[in-house]
Amino acid sequence: MADTAKFFPLEDFFRKQVAYVDLRGFPIYRITIKDGKKDSAGVGREEFIRWSQVFLDKSFADPKQKISFKETVFEDLSTDSYTLNYTATDPSVPVRNIDVLLDHESNQVKRIFIKSLYSRGDTTVEEQANWKADKSFRVNRFLQAKGGYKSTEFNYVNWKDRP
Repeated sequence: MADTAKFFPLEDFFRKQVAYVDLRGFPIYRITIKDGKKDSAGVGREEFIRWSQVFLDKSFADPKQKISFKETVFEDLSTDSYTLNYTATDPSVPVRNIDVLLDHESNQVKRIFIKSLYSRGDTTVEEQANWKADKSFRVNRFLQAKGGYKSTEFNYVNWKDRP
């Protein structure tokens, strides 16, 4: 597979996935482990949309964002997929890396992995998010603030998957 002429339409993919879940009315569950304390609950439509916004915020629909990334494509025989990799070339953008795994046969998305690094006030947040097509997503955050504060947060949201 040759390099693509344009970037993978991440925003379209995520919007279609949200609509897929919303239209079918799947029961949605969230498991959160924050600093070792586990919580789980059913998730309503509004909360699901709010969580999925993490992914929509990191898609590069705006052409101005695309100039900050380099795209590479490679075939991964071990996962029977093609991987589209987007690596930040601008150190100031929060999204550092995106991997889109496409099925070798169908070119359908299997998974999308997004790594980000950003600040909230005096706190540095390292975020790793991954979306498993038609099944679930994870948003994991590692926070570190001045003065030694550290926190970890693992979030798993699923509608057709098992943890």
